[in-house]
Amino acid sequence: RQVSAMARDQLGMGAIKGQLRDVLDIVIAAHRNGVPDLSGREIQARFRQTFPGRDIDTGTVSARVNSLIAAKLLERCPDRLCTITSKTVGPVRPVAKQSRLVG
Repeated sequence: RQVSAMARDQLGMGAIKGQLRDVLDIVIAAHRNGVPDLSGREIQARFRQTFPGRDIDTGTVSARVNSLIAAKLLERCPDRLCTITSKTVGPVRPVAKQSRLVG
Protein backbone atom coordinates (compact mmCIF):
# COMPACT_ATOMS: atom_id res chain seq x y z
CA ARG A 1 0.00 0.00 0.00
CA GLN A 2 2.80 2.37 0.83
CA VAL A 3 4.47 1.89 -2.56
CA SER A 4 1.10 2.35 -4.27
CA ALA A 5 0.48 5.57 -2.35
CA MET A 6 3.94 6.87 -3.22
CA ALA A 7 3.39 6.10 -6.90
CA ARG A 8 0.01 7.82 -6.81
CA ASP A 9 1.54 10.90 -5.20
CA GLN A 10 4.26 11.06 -7.86
CA LEU A 11 1.76 10.69 -10.70
CA GLY A 12 -0.44 13.53 -9.46
CA MET A 13 -4.19 13.81 -9.17
CA GLY A 14 -4.55 15.57 -12.53
CA ALA A 15 -2.96 12.66 -14.36
CA ILE A 16 -5.09 10.14 -12.46
CA LYS A 17 -8.27 12.05 -13.31
CA GLY A 18 -7.19 12.09 -16.96
CA GLN A 19 -6.63 8.33 -16.92
CA LEU A 20 -10.02 7.78 -15.29
CA ARG A 21 -11.67 9.87 -18.00
CA ASP A 22 -9.72 8.09 -20.75
CA VAL A 23 -10.61 4.60 -19.50
CA LEU A 24 -14.27 5.52 -19.05
CA ASP A 25 -14.40 7.10 -22.53
CA ILE A 26 -12.88 3.96 -24.07
CA VAL A 27 -15.45 1.67 -22.42
CA ILE A 28 -18.35 3.98 -23.35
CA ALA A 29 -17.18 4.31 -26.98
CA ALA A 30 -16.83 0.55 -27.33
CA HIS A 31 -20.30 0.04 -25.86
CA ARG A 32 -21.81 2.60 -28.25
CA ASN A 33 -20.15 0.74 -31.14
CA GLY A 34 -21.75 -2.57 -30.21
CA VAL A 35 -19.10 -4.06 -27.93
CA PRO A 36 -21.04 -5.10 -24.82
CA ASP A 37 -18.09 -5.14 -22.40
CA LEU A 38 -14.29 -4.98 -22.19
CA SER A 39 -11.63 -6.77 -20.17
CA GLY A 40 -8.66 -4.93 -18.71
CA ARG A 41 -6.38 -6.12 -21.51
CA GLU A 42 -8.94 -5.08 -24.12
CA ILE A 43 -9.11 -1.63 -22.51
CA GLN A 44 -5.31 -1.47 -22.58
CA ALA A 45 -5.23 -2.39 -26.29
CA ARG A 46 -7.87 0.23 -27.15
CA PHE A 47 -5.98 2.80 -25.07
CA ARG A 48 -2.87 2.19 -27.16
CA GLN A 49 -4.90 2.54 -30.38
CA THR A 50 -6.70 5.66 -29.19
CA PHE A 51 -3.62 7.42 -27.82
CA PRO A 52 -0.61 6.48 -30.01
CA GLY A 53 2.64 7.11 -28.20
CA ARG A 54 1.01 6.83 -24.77
CA ASP A 55 0.94 3.63 -22.78
CA ILE A 56 -0.90 2.34 -19.74
CA ASP A 57 0.08 -0.79 -17.85
CA THR A 58 -2.37 -3.46 -16.74
CA GLY A 59 -2.05 -2.52 -13.07
CA THR A 60 -3.00 1.06 -13.84
CA VAL A 61 -5.97 -0.09 -15.94
CA SER A 62 -7.09 -2.30 -13.06
CA ALA A 63 -6.78 0.55 -10.55
CA ARG A 64 -8.74 2.96 -12.75
CA VAL A 65 -11.44 0.36 -13.48
CA ASN A 66 -11.82 -0.36 -9.75
CA SER A 67 -12.16 3.37 -9.04
CA LEU A 68 -14.80 3.72 -11.77
CA ILE A 69 -16.69 0.73 -10.35
CA ALA A 70 -16.57 2.30 -6.87
CA ALA A 71 -17.93 5.53 -8.40
CA LYS A 72 -20.73 3.47 -10.00
CA LEU A 73 -19.73 4.52 -13.51
CA LEU A 74 -18.73 0.98 -14.58
CA GLU A 75 -20.08 -2.40 -13.54
CA ARG A 76 -18.77 -5.96 -13.74
CA CYS A 77 -20.36 -8.34 -16.23
CA PRO A 78 -20.57 -12.13 -16.19
CA ASP A 79 -17.25 -13.87 -16.77
CA ARG A 80 -16.15 -14.61 -20.32
CA LEU A 81 -12.94 -15.31 -22.22
CA CYS A 82 -10.72 -12.31 -22.98
CA THR A 83 -10.22 -11.83 -26.72
CA ILE A 84 -6.55 -11.03 -26.12
CA THR A 85 -5.40 -13.50 -23.44
CA SER A 86 -8.07 -16.22 -23.83
CA LYS A 87 -8.30 -16.28 -20.02
CA THR A 88 -11.54 -16.08 -18.07
CA VAL A 89 -12.12 -12.48 -17.01
CA GLY A 90 -14.78 -10.32 -15.38
CA PRO A 91 -15.23 -7.60 -17.99
CA VAL A 92 -16.83 -4.21 -17.37
CA ARG A 93 -19.44 -2.07 -19.08
CA PRO A 94 -20.84 1.40 -18.47
CA VAL A 95 -23.60 1.63 -15.89
CA ALA A 96 -26.90 2.33 -17.62
CA LYS A 97 -28.27 5.72 -16.68
CA GLN A 98 -31.92 6.59 -16.87
CA SER A 99 -32.73 9.50 -19.12
CA ARG A 100 -34.17 12.50 -17.39
CA LEU A 101 -37.94 12.71 -17.57
CA VAL A 102 -39.33 15.84 -19.14
CA GLY A 103 -42.52 17.28 -17.85
